[in-house]
Amino acid sequence: MSAAGSIHRSRERSVNVAFRLSPDDRAELRRRAAEQGLSVQAYLERVALGRPDAKDLPPGPKNHAQEPLPMTG
Repeated sequence: MSAAGSIHRSRERSVNVAFRLSPDDRAELRRRAAEQGLSVQAYLERVALGRPDAKDLPPGPKNHAQEPLPMTG
């Protein structure tokens, strides 16, 4: 089995964790994550869980059926 830090958005990681913050604290959390070039999820994995190798996956393919269609005549 792979190391815990390399399992990212898989079946083994299907649980959501939610907590409340003030708007200012949310902005600070987002700012700190952005400074590291990370999403909030990856940032919290590094800070709270001590996973220095936590990183974001590249975005998946776009669902082109959802893109707006150009207006016609």
